[in-house]
Amino acid sequence: MPASTSKTSHTLDEVLFTLAQSLRRLRISIGDESDYAYAIGSGFWQLVLLGDRGEERVSEIASALNLDISTVSRQLKLLESRGLIERTPDKSDGRVSKVRLTPLGRDVLDQLVQARLAVINDALASWHKTDVDRLISLLDRFSHDLSTSLTDPDMCSVSAPGDTRPPTTR
Repeated sequence: MPASTSKTSHTLDEVLFTLAQSLRRLRISIGDESDYAYAIGSGFWQLVLLGDRGEERVSEIASALNLDISTVSRQLKLLESRGLIERTPDKSDGRVSKVRLTPLGRDVLDQLVQARLAVINDALASWHKTDVDRLISLLDRFSHDLSTSLTDPDMCSVSAPGDTRPPTTR
């Protein structure tokens, strides 16, 4: 049965809002205890991406994180000034540089991820493994479906402000 009722959607939106607030508090609480609190904020996901991918162009980072290139550039400058990332020339295009973690950046990222996981594990300590597995499965499914809805114009039923076209229906 589809969960498309207004009340269900509203309740889910409230739960997601509370989850987002908790995730921000998670970021702040780890930042308070970290020597690298500045990397927790806006630069954290750039570190994660570089940790996963190795080297990337700034434009690729911006695209992957769905952020404006100027925003990513500003965040990367801070990370670079702290010695967490470095720029190297792009071998395929000398006009462009790539960004990668420094050894210090890798260490800081590892510390931050371990701190996040410790807090998450503490929150789930009283949960049964089956419930944790179900939560992961449902959040993964929701994340995928939400992403599809936001990127597929045929799936999206919300119009942008000022858009005079009627919303699509499912």
